[in-house]
Amino acid sequence: MSKYYKITFLFTGLLILFYKPIKKLYDDTIINPVLSKIEPNLVIDLIFAIALLFIVRKVYLNFVNRSYVSGHQWLFSSIAISFYVFIRFYQNYNFFGFTFFDSLKYLDILSFYFLISPLSSILSVFYKKKKTTENNDHLFDDSPIDSENEDALDRNYKAKRIADEIFQSKTNEAIGFGITGEWGSGKTSFLNLLKKEIETKNSENDFIVIDFNPWRNLGVEPIIQDFFDTIQQSLRPYSEDVYREIKEYSNSLLNISKSNIADSLKEILGLGFAFKKNISSDFNSLNSLLKSIDKRVIIFIDDFDRLQANEIFEILKLIRNTAGFDNFVYVVAFDKVYLNESLEHLNIPNPQSFSEKIFLKEEHLIPVTQSQIKEFIKSTLISKVEDKKEEIESYFGDNSLIFRTEHNDIPLNHLRDAKRFLNSFVNDYLQIKDEVIFEDFFLLKLLKFKFYDIYILLFLHKDKFLNNRGQYYGNGGSRYHLKNRYENDNNSNFGIRFKEYKNSILGKFMLDQLNYNEEDVLKVGKIMNKLFEINDYQRRSHLSIVFEKNYHKYFKDNLKTEDLSEVEFNNALSSDFETIKSKLDEWKKKKVLDLVKYRFYELNIDEINSKDDYEKIVKAIFYFANIEVNSSYYGFHFLGYDKTTLQNFISNRDNKITDKFYDGNIQEFKDFILSILNNSSSPYLFESDFLNHVIDDNFNEEHFILSENEIKDVLTKYLRDYLNTSNELSNKVWALFHNCKTIKTELNEQHQRVRTFNYFDDVQELLIEFMKKDLDNFLLNFIEAMPFRGSSQGDNLVGVSHGIKNNIFGSFEVFENWLNDLNEDDLAKPTLFKEEFLEFFTKCKEAEFNKVDFDFKFQPAIDKLKSLEH
Repeated sequence: MSKYYKITFLFTGLLILFYKPIKKLYDDTIINPVLSKIEPNLVIDLIFAIALLFIVRKVYLNFVNRSYVSGHQWLFSSIAISFYVFIRFYQNYNFFGFTFFDSLKYLDILSFYFLISPLSSILSVFYKKKKTTENNDHLFDDSPIDSENEDALDRNYKAKRIADEIFQSKTNEAIGFGITGEWGSGKTSFLNLLKKEIETKNSENDFIVIDFNPWRNLGVEPIIQDFFDTIQQSLRPYSEDVYREIKEYSNSLLNISKSNIADSLKEILGLGFAFKKNISSDFNSLNSLLKSIDKRVIIFIDDFDRLQANEIFEILKLIRNTAGFDNFVYVVAFDKVYLNESLEHLNIPNPQSFSEKIFLKEEHLIPVTQSQIKEFIKSTLISKVEDKKEEIESYFGDNSLIFRTEHNDIPLNHLRDAKRFLNSFVNDYLQIKDEVIFEDFFLLKLLKFKFYDIYILLFLHKDKFLNNRGQYYGNGGSRYHLKNRYENDNNSNFGIRFKEYKNSILGKFMLDQLNYNEEDVLKVGKIMNKLFEINDYQRRSHLSIVFEKNYHKYFKDNLKTEDLSEVEFNNALSSDFETIKSKLDEWKKKKVLDLVKYRFYELNIDEINSKDDYEKIVKAIFYFANIEVNSSYYGFHFLGYDKTTLQNFISNRDNKITDKFYDGNIQEFKDFILSILNNSSSPYLFESDFLNHVIDDNFNEEHFILSENEIKDVLTKYLRDYLNTSNELSNKVWALFHNCKTIKTELNEQHQRVRTFNYFDDVQELLIEFMKKDLDNFLLNFIEAMPFRGSSQGDNLVGVSHGIKNNIFGSFEVFENWLNDLNEDDLAKPTLFKEEFLEFFTKCKEAEFNKVDFDFKFQPAIDKLKSLEH
């Protein structure tokens, strides 16, 4: 019974017992001189009405907040209301009421205050509780286990053995059992298992089990006081005499302890009694009295190794001396290394063997194995993230390098570490599990948990320690790997990877700047090599941390709105084409199209289930590639798409696509691709670049849905259509023109591999005819300067572009004749540069088309050469 119940019952009893004198005192001091003089009026009515409103408001707030009402509140309110009802209806008092309703008395309002708790409790029954559909508590409170069923470390057999030893011990003095183990090794859990075994064996109640936790106290005196108070309360049911005797004995000890305890430490080391004669007598008297209850007392002491050195010594003194009663058994859990260090701090000689004088037996708990930690983490994660069971089981398989049990590769040393790690991992992973791969996220969070400074370096300074040279498509985009400490010294060493992690830039930084020891560097290295080892790339999911587009996701708990959710992408892809287009436009505004591109790269024919799905994805890719965006580096440009990836996606090698989606009808699939290509919009740049890429010198008609001639026809159509609608020369004209050629690699007479190109039929004539629309700009393009114009006098020479004969006219002579024979009436606009260019051309011809010194008078030619100066 709590002290509040005791006070309430005591107060009620005194009120009933002394009711008459209390009533007389109340009448003489309050009723007759004060309350009897008051007359009801509207002001008093208003005051009590406001009080009633506050009472009603308090009941409402309690209802809304579901305030807890204790049993004591119910009891106190019931007694108060009962007493008021008795006074109100059975005593001869003239209660004043409201002026407008005399039946309601002023004191009735005040008595309503005591109805707040009962009314709140009754109304809470009608509160609609939200139904919990699932348990979202993923945190471990690091509570010790309570039963054999939770014994993940299989230690219950040892608890049974120690329980047998305690029951079988027949010594005539206090004995102590030490349960030793390092921090986090499960000592408290083991004590709980031992208590369960003792409860099972204690069928005849021969033992009294007491728990004492000294860590709840601050200082030596509170520990002594709390220890004997705990013993008092536990033994009181068996003897009031023992209760009183312990009280007197503890008071005597506390009086002594107020002197300088440190001065008497060396005397105590002899383990003899250094007490005054009256203390020794009190001890002997209490010891005899304790024997008379004919029961053995088992005292469990936990959290012993969380105390200060002097407090630890006080506990040892209690066990061996001041509370070393004959029928007492102490079971103490502690870290022996910490105990020895504490005793050494007190200048106690030979601290390593000191505990042997205190404890009859020390049972050392074998440290938890890596295999046990692995199994605990694995089973816990599967229970918390069931939909990722396959991925988790795959990672924790026998081949997992991080969890090899023959080496301490995982930087988690005990179950407490594992639980704390899971507390930081599970909820974060649940928020982002569809955006990352489990293995990479697990390893990075492991790094964060044990080596936070390395984690922060990777977050803040990834460019210093990671390299993402080169672009890789078809499997996620640009990839990171660990920087070799030599690769920036000599480019020839770029391909030579370090054999040991400590030779990477990050490894060297850990050793030289952060002063890590080699063992920890090795542990970090195992994690880093698993995350970024270069030889593992081909097996990486598109969600891996090695890909630049994903890297930031791994360093935050939740996705921000500007990120592309995997779920969001898949949902968009499952909708119709028009919805996909709208979604792509939305993603453009959010500036996440680069992430969309990499996700498109990962699409696999095997994962697409129908012809409709396949065709809308192909159309979506072409639509995506033609989206125009603006960047600080490229300005306005089309997004484009990796050509090889697209080629593979629409090629029909081994009739894979037509057999799966078109019932073997090749023509139907060809018509679909041609419909996309033929209906594309001007300026046709992406489609033109793509088709030109397809018909390179590796082109095989058996591997692609369109023949070479069909591709040539489409490319020629793009050029013709654009030239028909354009009136001036632009880069788009050149791009479309140069795409209308095939490149072949052949062996020359010296058996050297040389590349040759051939333009399609009629495309050169198309360009020559178009030159008439913007002749002067074409002629400006045919002026070619030295590579480092302006660096010296010799670099200011200019010449005629050899592209005139190689790409367009076939020879300089044909070009010269065409230009001389050109009728200016056929030009779309008058030429201002033709005559000067012919003069320049003639000078170059005389120099056998080597570069010459020529001063142009045509201002656009002067501006062009000026812009080319180095």
